[in-house]
Formats: sequence, C-alpha cells, structure tokens
Amino acid sequence: MIEGSIINRNALDRILQKVWGLVVREKWAEAEELLDKLISVKPWDKKLLLTKAQLRKNMWLASNREDYSLLEDAIHLYSRCHLLTGAAEAGINTATLLLISGNDHEAYRKAAEVAKHCRAIIMEGIREPDGYYPAIIAEANLIRGRLEAAETWYETAHSENSTIADIFKENMNLLLEHTVPESSTVKKIRSALRA
Repeated sequence: MIEGSIINRNALDRILQKVWGLVVREKWAEAEELLDKLISVKPWDKKLLLTKAQLRKNMWLASNREDYSLLEDAIHLYSRCHLLTGAAEAGINTATLLLISGNDHEAYRKAAEVAKHCRAIIMEGIREPDGYYPAIIAEANLIRGRLEAAETWYETAHSENSTIADIFKENMNLLLEHTVPESSTVKKIRSALRA
C-alpha cells in the first residue's frame, strides 16, 4: 500500500489521522505498523518522527507510567527527531521525559538549549501558531524550576493564542505533577495558561 510510493502531504495527513484514530482506541501495534511504513518511505519527515515519539509517550502513559522501556523509547525517539529536524517540540519533550526519568542534569541542559533556540526564533520574527514558542519556553522554565518565569511565559502564550492550552496542557500537567508540590503554585501556573 505505501512501499515504493510517493506520498503527498494531503495523503500523509489522511494516513496520520488514521494512525491517531488507532491510538485513541489504544490499538498500539496497528498504529505503529502503519506509522513505520510511512517512516520507511519518508524517513526524515518531522511530522512522522514526532508522531512516532508521541505514540511511544502515549503508550507509556497508558501503562500507568510503569513500562520504563516505553519511556526510554520515547526519550530516544524525541531526541532523535530533535537532532534530525531541530523541532522545538521534540526538544522540549526530550527534556520533559529526561526529567521524569530522573536525568535532571540532561533535562536542564536540553531545556536551556530549546529555550534559547525558541527565543532566537521569536527575535527573528519567525512565527509558528501564535503562542507556540512562548509556551515551549514556559515548559523549559518549569523543567528548570523557574516557576515565575514559567507563569509569565504561559501568560504570554495565552495572550497570543487563547486556545494554546489545547496543545500544551498534557505536557504542562506532567511537569507540574513531577516538579511542583504546592497546590497554590500549580493553580497559578495552570491559570496562566488557562488550562
């Protein structure tokens, strides 16, 4: 079906919708098989690499965060995607999962690197969806324990795009759960993103 064919972006998006439909139903093996076929045709495609990493992250979350091998796979896949494509989303997810896995030093280093990259993009005036880069910088600050800075960047993200929480809520909640023990601080940060 896919091998040997050239896939245009519209067809790719339709197949990825099918993959996400399988993910929602937790049909992990079918989703991964279809995704791996796509990756064999387009091995450098950022969207595919991010989807593969997100699939492993979702599988780890579905295991009640008990299957450490899935967490390690997700870290590896996000890290590889970040290395190959420079995608800020891949970098911040790498940092998030490194922190959760207990590799604090590497998580802090990766978060600082990604935040610096995002600030440079903002300064250059390159735009992703409004609020995207500020929200990533907010997550980098959460990882590094800079809670006031995280709150400020989430406020900025929300002021640029009132629906940005839809994209960042899951990762923010993972980070808050892992790094912030005080419920009043958690509420302040969540309200900054309106999540």
